[in-house]
Amino acid sequence: MKEQAIEVLQKQLSKLDQKQIDFKAWKQQTSLLLERIFGENDSKSRKINELDYEFSSWSLRDASGNISYKEGVKKSATAILEAAIIELEHFGIPASQKSSEPELGNVSTFIKDELTGHQVKSIRTIITSTLSTEEKTRQLHELLDGLDKTQIQYMLIKILLKEEFYRYF
Repeated sequence: MKEQAIEVLQKQLSKLDQKQIDFKAWKQQTSLLLERIFGENDSKSRKINELDYEFSSWSLRDASGNISYKEGVKKSATAILEAAIIELEHFGIPASQKSSEPELGNVSTFIKDELTGHQVKSIRTIITSTLSTEEKTRQLHELLDGLDKTQIQYMLIKILLKEEFYRYF
């Protein structure tokens, strides 16, 4: 994940070198990427959002002769992204953004879609009971053994096709 984040930020850096750049769109995209990598309240994303420019496009600034202003904004943007890359290289993804397990969203929805109300209630009763893990496993195995093979396949397929799950493989 760290390498992917660095690669994404390097792509954003290279976009700053393009002659025709929609800086407003670049800022939005970069800010979203930084929030995804470092979290919503990260200062780097805020700093990118604070970058301002006087004209509506790079080409207008070039035509007006205000190249130094453009370069100043680009240097600030570059410095912010380089700091983010250095942080990733040395410290990795922030712990608050790491996830050792895929976030599968509401997996219970996949199960509820395929089972009857009674079957769902039985599962809930088993997993919330104070029984030992071995006994819960035995009872769940027995309950699932009574299900139609197609029901089990559809539940598993929906879970496996969830992007948050398969991107970890």
